[in-house]
Amino acid sequence: MSDMMKTNLSQRLQAVMGFAEKTPHKTLADIGTDHAYLPIAAVQSGISSAAIACDIHPGPLEIANKNILDAKLTSQIETRLGDGLAPLAPGEADCIVIAGMGGMRIWGILEVGMAQACTAKRLILQPQHDTMLLRKNLHMAGFDIEDECIVREVVAGREHFYVIIATKYTASATRWHEQEYFLGKYLMEKVNADFVAFKNREKEKINAYIAKLTDEKAIEDASQRLSWLK
Repeated sequence: MSDMMKTNLSQRLQAVMGFAEKTPHKTLADIGTDHAYLPIAAVQSGISSAAIACDIHPGPLEIANKNILDAKLTSQIETRLGDGLAPLAPGEADCIVIAGMGGMRIWGILEVGMAQACTAKRLILQPQHDTMLLRKNLHMAGFDIEDECIVREVVAGREHFYVIIATKYTASATRWHEQEYFLGKYLMEKVNADFVAFKNREKEKINAYIAKLTDEKAIEDASQRLSWLK
C-alpha cells in the first residue's frame, strides 16, 4: 500500500488493508462500507482490481458514490444497497471485509450469508465487542482463524482497541482453549505494546466488574478471566 493511501485511512483500516494486501484476490467487498474509504484505498493502491461497497442505508451510499466519482473509480467500484452479504452472489467477492460492528452482528451476517462467506478466499472481520463469541462461532461453523492483530488508537483523548481477524471457510477448524478464545491465540503468540495495553485495560474493567458482583459463579468466571490476563 502506498504511503499516500495509508495517510487517508485510520490505523484500524490500515490494519484491515494489511490483511487484504496479503490475500491474493480480484474483488473486495466491503460490508457496511459507510463512505467507501476502504474500497477506494484498495483499488487506488492496486490491492484490489475491483470492489463492491455495500451498505444497508441509502444515505452513506450516496456519499460513497460521490467519493467514488471524485476518485474517478466508477468503472472499478460499484455500490449496492442491502443487508449484510445479501447484495453479493456466491463467489462474486473473493475478499470480504466486515468491520466496525458488534461481533454477534458480524456473525449474524455470516450465518445468513453463508453461501457468500464460504466461497471467499478470506474474510477480514473487525468486531467492536463480543470478540470471544465470534471466534467460537467461526470455529464451530468450520471457519479457520488464520491470523489476528490488535490496533490501539487514541481519538479525542479516548483510547480504543480494535481486533482484526483473518479467517476463511475450511469445513473444519481446530478448537482453541478458552483462554485463547478470550485473548486471541495469535495475539498471545505475538505480544506487542498494543496487546499489553489492551490487557491492562481489560484487567481494570474486570476488577471493577468483580467489585459489583454478588453471584459466586459470576465472580468465579470473572476471576478466571482475570487470571488469564495476568
